[in-house]
Amino acid sequence: MNLEEYNQRLQLLLEENIITNEAHTVAEKVFMNFIAVVGKEEVDHAEMLFTHLPMALTRIQNGEEVEKPSALIMKEIEESSHISCVKEQVAFIESLWNKPLPQGEKEYLYMHYVTVLNANC
Repeated sequence: MNLEEYNQRLQLLLEENIITNEAHTVAEKVFMNFIAVVGKEEVDHAEMLFTHLPMALTRIQNGEEVEKPSALIMKEIEESSHISCVKEQVAFIESLWNKPLPQGEKEYLYMHYVTVLNANC
């Protein structure tokens, strides 16, 4: 997925009232940052992560919560060689969002980021 494809995806989600304007803006900035971090304009296997992100931000705005992934899955994620980069990416999201993300959402983002980084680094 590249930036143009992602913008089309975000626009569709916005037009269908699935995500908010704020979630759209943050997600677009996060994707632009991510392509700079991985040094690729075309990011493989990024659809799940970057669709989840604006929907998660919208859920947070709406006061909805998700359950955390299992501890076993999170143990595996924490052992990833990419975990420090993943946590930096999620911290970047929080800085743009101007508030902390719920732990469950953070953990799902960690999981998705590890998958994408495994495919692209």
